[in-house]
Amino acid sequence: MTFDLNVVNSRLVEVWERTRLRRPEYVRINTKPLEEIEKDCGNKFPDDYWNFMNQYGSISLDLGDINSCIVQYSIGGTIRKDWQWIYGIADSDFVLEYYMKLSRPHIHYADLGPMIPPKTVPIGYTADGDEFYLMDLSNEKYGRIWHKGEGTRATWGTEGNTILGFVAPSFTEFLAGLMTKDEAERKLAEEGR
Repeated sequence: MTFDLNVVNSRLVEVWERTRLRRPEYVRINTKPLEEIEKDCGNKFPDDYWNFMNQYGSISLDLGDINSCIVQYSIGGTIRKDWQWIYGIADSDFVLEYYMKLSRPHIHYADLGPMIPPKTVPIGYTADGDEFYLMDLSNEKYGRIWHKGEGTRATWGTEGNTILGFVAPSFTEFLAGLMTKDEAERKLAEEGR
């Protein structure tokens, strides 16, 4: 199967071309790291993500204007929406590296447990490196994309590291929903936030 970025969000094609020209090492196709994660999680990545990674490898969104998305939070029973930056869709080596760092920090820090929920995988990131976009590989919420905000340096479920923001039900819808910061702010204003 192929993944047609032009159909999903045509504005990302130019950004991917810039990534390919300026950062060719990011668009190198390498599925081995993803296969390791699948074994560890006991579940496969969704077809749309797998097809994207086999065709494009990654996108450095900092090379263009399409670098924001709408995130929905449920805090104390109240739904709140806000826009968030996204710096890039990570290449497979980054995905594996940060999956290991976030799911197994005890290897380096004895007092720190997993910093992300079980069976979630960091597939995107922000510029400061403290926030991630996670793909859910659990059976219950399979394929959903979450925003993991600050508080990453604590064990998941403790010390303020308890909130995920909902971004999209699938990887395809995640990419389709990427927009400029101005568009995100306008959309939130129209919805009355």
